[in-house]
Amino acid sequence: MILFIFFIHCAWTESFETQNYFPPNDWIIVNKDGLDACWYRAATEGHTGTHSATCYADTAYSGLAYTNLDYIITPQVLPNTSDSLLSFWYSATTSAGCSLDIMVSTVSPFAMPSFNLIQTFYVTETSWTQQTVNLSSYNGVSVYIGFRIRNIPISEQVYLDDIGLPDMTAQPTICNGRLRTKGPPVQKYLQVWGSHYEMGYAHGFLLGEGAMANLIRFAIGSTNLHMLTPTEYEYGILPYFRLRFYIPQKYQDEAQGAYDGIVAKGVDLTHPELGRDITAEDILCLNALDDFGIFWCSSISGWGESTVNDDTLQGGMVIARNLDFSTGQYTSLGNTSVIIACSPDASDEQDFILVSMAGLFGCLSGVNKQGVGLCSNYGNHPDTAYIPLNSLVPLGLSCRDAIETVDPDSNGINDIFDIIHAIHDSTCLMSWDVHLFSSYDASHPVPAGILEINNIGDSLRLVSDNSIPPAINSDWNLCVTNHDRVYHPPEYCYRYQVMADSLNNDFHLTTERAIAIENAVAGWSYFAGTVQSMVFRPNLIPEHPDWPFIGVSYAYRNQGAHTHYKHYYSWNELFEGVPGIKEKTAKPIKNHSQGATIISGPLLLPADKKCKVFDITGREVKSHLLRPGIYFVEIDGELTTKVIKIR
Repeated sequence: MILFIFFIHCAWTESFETQNYFPPNDWIIVNKDGLDACWYRAATEGHTGTHSATCYADTAYSGLAYTNLDYIITPQVLPNTSDSLLSFWYSATTSAGCSLDIMVSTVSPFAMPSFNLIQTFYVTETSWTQQTVNLSSYNGVSVYIGFRIRNIPISEQVYLDDIGLPDMTAQPTICNGRLRTKGPPVQKYLQVWGSHYEMGYAHGFLLGEGAMANLIRFAIGSTNLHMLTPTEYEYGILPYFRLRFYIPQKYQDEAQGAYDGIVAKGVDLTHPELGRDITAEDILCLNALDDFGIFWCSSISGWGESTVNDDTLQGGMVIARNLDFSTGQYTSLGNTSVIIACSPDASDEQDFILVSMAGLFGCLSGVNKQGVGLCSNYGNHPDTAYIPLNSLVPLGLSCRDAIETVDPDSNGINDIFDIIHAIHDSTCLMSWDVHLFSSYDASHPVPAGILEINNIGDSLRLVSDNSIPPAINSDWNLCVTNHDRVYHPPEYCYRYQVMADSLNNDFHLTTERAIAIENAVAGWSYFAGTVQSMVFRPNLIPEHPDWPFIGVSYAYRNQGAHTHYKHYYSWNELFEGVPGIKEKTAKPIKNHSQGATIISGPLLLPADKKCKVFDITGREVKSHLLRPGIYFVEIDGELTTKVIKIR
């Protein structure tokens, strides 16, 4: 037997093993077709080690001529005389075959049209196979190398690993952002930082294809799966937007940045049915479309006595939420859903996350680093009779400003009343029921509320209003669908009735039970579908930033979001590697006003310390009167922000 040994010299190799996220730093993934599949990291299918890059088949989306137009792009590398050979390994789960294109761009930073096809491999091998590509024609020229996959057979996957590359050059700054993925099914999360323009530019550059997919396949078109016809948009919505809406300058900057990022990426801006290119104004208007009444939603929250038996929550807040809309196979909303982790550099702004979609930077669901957040639900009592010129701020942008700004009401505490203050100062077009939430501790004795709001007024619904029929017999839970209950007399809602019945049977919530109740009411909206399903545990953001505080699932392959597995993320994971951010560590957190220390579980005090126990209303409780439940503790005059739990 003759054994041939090939020695392939490459300056470095990417094995996808060394980092906790995907893609590695300075690599970029591009979901050019805007469909559900995208490159992510496989956990058990490595050529060496356990990890590899992988992509699965898009579904056969009716009306689209292509699927699997997905790239993974290297950092900038420099082929030279002694090191100009690209090597890599691939395998597939089927021998049916698909195309793997090797593409090169000499433009810095690259634009998608600048990639030139060098070689195509037809992947039929079901065992790991090595291939090489000679890059000597680019000797002395810094290049990006793109691996593009096309037309993976349905239900199959392709794996890519151990990519040997020439020397990496100093990586030029492409944008203030990174796009990461997890799977299967693939979920995307976007990290952006800097000024509003810079964050918008990164959004546009990294998600431009998805933003255009939303405008073309969801927002504006002639089929009944679109929100607006081209005529309605061009001659109705857009002129109304120009006359009636006021957009804060920072969000105008962000929209302009998003447009410039899309242009720099080389994404086609043509809208085939409008017959023109999309503009920055269209991106802003896209961020106001929810004001014209799109999403039907529901959510349920619990805290304190409700969650005291959950070992992770330990009396902290949990909120589960569905965002409802059509899950038709052609919709892009599930495909382009994304978590956006924002780190603005303005001194009066703070880190926060949004559960959003490509091209949308307003807040339908989100939370900041203080654990204060909201979930918006469309209401049922709009009043649009009195709309002055340039008076409307899109609710999504008002809600984002509320969680983005540090302490909007300037009282020294970050809580749900900051959101009320910020939204109250805006004028919204439609009716909304906004589920407000925060951590539950001594600094946040009112950790949840429902802001019922329209153009002319608002009301805050609290647990004291749970007696409104159908009554919820709990002081530790709130529910909301799409109906006012305080601002206007309640109307019958099947989904609200189901949640009320569930809580009246047992008001205790764990993370899993909160999700289960939301699953039980999923799909009962007018549109009979869930685009996004999520659960927040905001106490974990400041207390345990390495623990998963959010789980999300999206509509996928014509099935509602609530039917799919949730990927979970910690705060540190979503912000890992963002410049200027120090990783948060779990540590005692002091009450801002009283300097108290967090404790939990059994209370053990040194001999020289004294303690007093108070119930949730602030009344001192004698130790021999303690009942099972939750109590605040004062140690030598300092009130703790975490409660003890008595069983």
